[in-house]
Amino acid sequence: MPPSDPIDLGEKDKNVLAAWRLMFEKEYLAEIIDLKGLEMSVFGFEVQHEVLARDNFLNTEFHLDPARTLSIGNKVLKEQFDQNGVLARPVIRVVNLSENYHRTMEELRMRDRDQLLTVDVKMAHVFHPYGWLKTAVYQCKDCDLVKEVQQRRARQRESPSVCKVCLQKSLEGIETLNLPLTNFYPRPNFRMLTDECYYEDVQDVSMHQITYNTDHHLIQCNSSFELIGTLSDDLVGEVEPSTFMRVNGILRVQPIPTRTFAKDTRRLLSIDVLSVEPLPIKENK
Repeated sequence: MPPSDPIDLGEKDKNVLAAWRLMFEKEYLAEIIDLKGLEMSVFGFEVQHEVLARDNFLNTEFHLDPARTLSIGNKVLKEQFDQNGVLARPVIRVVNLSENYHRTMEELRMRDRDQLLTVDVKMAHVFHPYGWLKTAVYQCKDCDLVKEVQQRRARQRESPSVCKVCLQKSLEGIETLNLPLTNFYPRPNFRMLTDECYYEDVQDVSMHQITYNTDHHLIQCNSSFELIGTLSDDLVGEVEPSTFMRVNGILRVQPIPTRTFAKDTRRLLSIDVLSVEPLPIKENK
């Protein structure tokens, strides 16, 4: 097996990993055991935000960096699934976020990017699913080192700039103290292992802002406030147009789809959807 670039978890990430493991073993182990024999390639595993918030450290990390925290949590949950004979790949879906995260579309701004939020919406349009390269895998042509590079959706594909192992070999025995690095340009020498890359299923939805009363009677559906959300994995194909949903996700900034030049600086807000919850809204006929 070719050598791979080692993943060095920092102290904080190790603590996050331990907190997830403790929570799953304490709160969800029976539910995980009941899933044995599940015949699905991917499974959305619901975690109540109230349960997650009982661990102050885990709750803080989820608030500050939800994407990174969930990525670590998915690895821990996959470990739990493997130990209990559940073959599906799990994806954590945190539901019932506290009222502190509830927002309206009209108040969202660029300064809110990367923040966790909840919005109540009507699904205006559901677009066709598509896939994207989420994790590209490369191999050094010289030493066979394998390196994974996380990609960004709707951005130019990124690749490794230099092999650290080969660079270290090149510098062995050389006095680097006064080496003019401006004249030293190591060139990348990687090939992409297409069969090892990870592609993710996604689906875009357009959403309109809604307001309703305490009896869940619709007051207004405002089409002037529209937001694009992106569903992934098990959520793809599960949302229908004209349905009312509570969408939990992370606010992102994306290039405008109609940009006419590569360095266009204009951006739009969108939501990376973490979970959806049906709303029992009653429309006035």
